[in-house]
Amino acid sequence: MKLRFLGHAAFALELGGLRLCLDPHKPGVVGGRFQLPAIVGPFDALASTHPHEDHSAWTPALGTTTRIEGDTVLGALTVRGRSVFHDADRGLRMGLSTMLSFEAEGVRVVHCGDVGSYDASDVEWLRGTDVLLVPAGGTYTLDGAGAAELVRAVQPKMAMPMHAADPRIDLPLAPISDFLQHFAQPIWRGAVLEWTAGAPVPAAIVVLDAP
Repeated sequence: MKLRFLGHAAFALELGGLRLCLDPHKPGVVGGRFQLPAIVGPFDALASTHPHEDHSAWTPALGTTTRIEGDTVLGALTVRGRSVFHDADRGLRMGLSTMLSFEAEGVRVVHCGDVGSYDASDVEWLRGTDVLLVPAGGTYTLDGAGAAELVRAVQPKMAMPMHAADPRIDLPLAPISDFLQHFAQPIWRGAVLEWTAGAPVPAAIVVLDAP
């Protein structure tokens, strides 16, 4: 498995012989409030947790029109989805999002999408996750404390905060420090996370550099 952070909630994930782009954005979305650099492929497929334009923005530079939005099998890769509320008010403000699980080669990566609330059955579905990508910025998703609570409940091998404050995004999102302050253990930082099932875990909390 190779994981690279592309900013906001977007990742490049290599798993099961495939190169995936998770929750792609593009410059200028959300009324011009996104000034992150363009994402360039080529990718084999795109995976989107929900249809908001900061999570499902297609451009030709991605190099594919193949889209994953729910349960499917692509070669050695198994993808499963689970619907969750996008806010703390049972979806009445922002609707639904999807948690997407990607599993191959004995490794399971889960992108939580814009989860704003969850219950015990969601935690049970997440158990056995190796790498958990969890929103931590608040504003219709979990905030730092809520994301930390979910990580403690699920106990993945590694967890990475996303969808948090970035000076290039004009949205009222909290910094990842609001999430990191809840953990005393060492934090692994780097540009790319590479991990093989059974290999030592770098650290329980991972922070990847944004481009």
